[in-house]
Amino acid sequence: MLAFSMIQWWYTRGWKLSSAQLVSRFKNAADFFSLRLLVGNMFAPFRQISAGETTSSPSMWLSVFFDKLLSRVIGAVVRFLLLIVGIITIVIQAIGGILLVVLWPLIPFAVVGCVILTVMQVTFL
Repeated sequence: MLAFSMIQWWYTRGWKLSSAQLVSRFKNAADFFSLRLLVGNMFAPFRQISAGETTSSPSMWLSVFFDKLLSRVIGAVVRFLLLIVGIITIVIQAIGGILLVVLWPLIPFAVVGCVILTVMQVTFL
């Protein structure tokens, strides 16, 4: 009776739960990396650092201009790298999750196969 209940859970509620956790992990990763915000703020100054406003002299104006430009370049590079890491993470999670959901029905058979191979004393080395 216990084995029947386990099989019933595995192929109904367990499979649905595994799929729901896949979607949840995918959403959490997308939220963690905030891909939409990274793209939207790609060229914003890094950490909102501002060089201030000054119009007193051309050399001061040029200094402020290059400070702001450097801050925006650093911000773009950091956000671009985070965007790449986030996309790679989400793709890896998606591939792993889809494999888990597809292979979910076969996992009980793998356990039975491993027990049989152990009893038969089969080694692979």
